[in-house]
Amino acid sequence: MGASHIAVIAAISLSGLLPFSCSKTSTAAKQPSPSTNKVAANPSPTAATPANTKDLGELELTNRYETCVNLGAGRSCTITPKLLDRDSLQLTMTVQSRNPDGKTAGFIVTQVVTHPGKPLEVAIGDMDITVTPELAKE
Repeated sequence: MGASHIAVIAAISLSGLLPFSCSKTSTAAKQPSPSTNKVAANPSPTAATPANTKDLGELELTNRYETCVNLGAGRSCTITPKLLDRDSLQLTMTVQSRNPDGKTAGFIVTQVVTHPGKPLEVAIGDMDITVTPELAKE
């Protein structure tokens, strides 16, 4: 098995340990510039509508520590950053949907490589998530 398979399996295994409620812990929202990267993960046949677009703004992340963001409508996104080198950041993004009874209805994991401070747009399923990852000083 390749390293990416192991990382995905680990992310899926660890997501079961997530709390049922998440909170958004971001700094002031910053509008992404037109040079936003766009990455698709499990794209749906129809394009995401504005109702399925979530702008997380500027999000302060700590290397190798999960940040959970509530997306509303029973959805949450867990972002785990990994600093690859001085200018490259790998984000493992897990979007989980839950039924009103708390059971998992959907689960999508994707990894993208970006740069800290650079806006990024990721299409995950039928949702577009826009975020500007910032690394916290450790």
